[in-house]
Amino acid sequence: MPHSDAQRERQLQLIMALDKARDALAVKQDPAAMFQAIAQQLKQVFHAESCAIMILTEKGEKVEHIASAGQMRLATVELCHQAARLNKPQSLNTDNWTYTLGLQIRQDETAQILGGMFIARNSEPFTPADEYLFGIAETQIDSAVIQARYMWDLANRNRELEAIYRIDRMRDSNPDENDLIHGFTGILTEYFKADLCLVMLTHIDNGELVARSLVNKYQLTDDAMKMIRALAAGVTSPRIIPSPPEINQIALLAAPLIVSNIRLGVVLLGRDKARSFTPAEHRLLDALISQMDSAIAHSRVIQQLMQRNRELETIYKIDSIRDKEEDLDIMLQQVLNTLCRAISTEMGYLMLFSESDDQRLELRAVTKENLPENQAIIERISQRALKEAQPVYSNEPQGQIRSIVAVPLVLNSRVIGVFGAVNSTRPYGFTAEDRRMIQAITSQIDTAIFERLERRRMRRVLSRSVDPKVIEHLLNRTNDNILTGERVIISALFADLRGSTEWAERTQPEQIITTLNRHLGKMTEIIFRHGGTLDKFVGDEVIALFGTPISMPDHAVKAVRCAQDMIAAHAALTNELALEGVELPAMGIGISTGEVIAGEVGSPVRTDFTAIGRIMNLGSRLCGIAPGGQIFISQEVYDIVHHQIPVQQVDTAHLKGIGDVQVYRVSS
Repeated sequence: MPHSDAQRERQLQLIMALDKARDALAVKQDPAAMFQAIAQQLKQVFHAESCAIMILTEKGEKVEHIASAGQMRLATVELCHQAARLNKPQSLNTDNWTYTLGLQIRQDETAQILGGMFIARNSEPFTPADEYLFGIAETQIDSAVIQARYMWDLANRNRELEAIYRIDRMRDSNPDENDLIHGFTGILTEYFKADLCLVMLTHIDNGELVARSLVNKYQLTDDAMKMIRALAAGVTSPRIIPSPPEINQIALLAAPLIVSNIRLGVVLLGRDKARSFTPAEHRLLDALISQMDSAIAHSRVIQQLMQRNRELETIYKIDSIRDKEEDLDIMLQQVLNTLCRAISTEMGYLMLFSESDDQRLELRAVTKENLPENQAIIERISQRALKEAQPVYSNEPQGQIRSIVAVPLVLNSRVIGVFGAVNSTRPYGFTAEDRRMIQAITSQIDTAIFERLERRRMRRVLSRSVDPKVIEHLLNRTNDNILTGERVIISALFADLRGSTEWAERTQPEQIITTLNRHLGKMTEIIFRHGGTLDKFVGDEVIALFGTPISMPDHAVKAVRCAQDMIAAHAALTNELALEGVELPAMGIGISTGEVIAGEVGSPVRTDFTAIGRIMNLGSRLCGIAPGGQIFISQEVYDIVHHQIPVQQVDTAHLKGIGDVQVYRVSS
């Protein structure tokens, strides 16, 4: 169409104005401002009441940006989409303006559509000259779109790289999950200018989504947040999710945190729909999520490693306590304190079944002097753990008790007590890691407790029978269960006073007790000196064992040497007492050798270390026929000692309950 000078001047002014707006982009580096300036120029040149320019994404699927000038209408986006379908300037279908003119933005007829633009007014129709000029404007704007896309892409990449770098630096400097989540929340709200930000992570124990961070500038109610959490929980890929009717003014963007097909959580952002999330922001969130999920996965791996280290450190500490501390109650208290510090609990306790009554639980260690008022709950949980012989825990608040775990102490299928921890200092109660640590450590504790109880029992039983030095030696033999009973070859020594009944009848009771105590004390010293075990006193009779509980290859020789020293000591004591005017009857000794069953025998009230077997009866019978001052031994003893100790044969003796036996006498 022919153009007048005025039209050509108008075209030139428009081209120069648009070119100026494009040149400003190189200086200001702000495509949005450039398109805003272009929209303003078009509105002014065409005397329009409204103008809008819509830029599509490179794939043409979504709106990248809209710039508008003049009166805003709700139909602006729809009119821009109409314009994007028009390959030449035409009017648009709308009731909002009387006169409109729209056109797609495109480099050429074969190229992809870049967007759409329109102008609108109510004052007068657009002329063919306006249509031609609008087409010229489009030829300038298409190159501006290409230029803007490059700049947007560069700016978005820079933002992504900057945000990724910040997340990466955060992950490297502080692996703590709580700190990471706090930092992520700050980055998300900053980069997306979000008024709502919710970060939910799966609980490491049960996989349930738990809110870990929340920015709620809208001050949404709990019910509204509950609906939002439910919507976000189902997200499997980054996307816009529908807003609940109560908050339909808010645009919501959510993305899952997934690593190796394992769902770690979800992130949700919200802001006014007037500032809807752009495709560039979708890409940015996708980039950030790819870093955040790996950072959280890395943090959880680090946490697990740190947890393992804490477990090992705690195990080493408890092992050190067990090795160094002999006293059971002190050891229990130190172990309990160490374990409670390791799992961060307000209170811990340790109960053991009574040594005298294996049905009654006794509180042996506690980290607080007074148990809480809800002691009944503690006892109920503890009894349940004991009954089921497996750990019982609860993170459900019950009065003062917010969380509790009880672990039975079991050794060789025998339940010996229960460990308990009350009120974890962590917000979600005792974790699976806590419970795993408790079980790992209590497996050490129950062994240590059993060892101490056994040592205490051994000390109690053997203290009456064995030299204290021998007891310590026995206690250091941790792999030997001495008291349970064993078949062993030993020598048994029986020493008895002759005529003690008549002596008792003619002597004052006080004198008898005093004299017997001096006599028995001397005999015990000699037995211990030769490594023997004091079985028991039966009236004035002394019974000693050689070869148990400590193995003694030369037990028969040791028994005979001990008997010789006992005869000599008895003679010396007899002379000493005679000078005091006190009588001491003569003493005879019998020794036998053979197999016995040796161990702890008795009731829960009292037990002794003793031996049972035929040779015990034989030794007693030999003692019974031995004259005062003499030592009678059996054939088995003779066979062992006659090469080392002078021995004389005595006539065959008929012993009650045994029969005829050959008897030997140790020469003086």
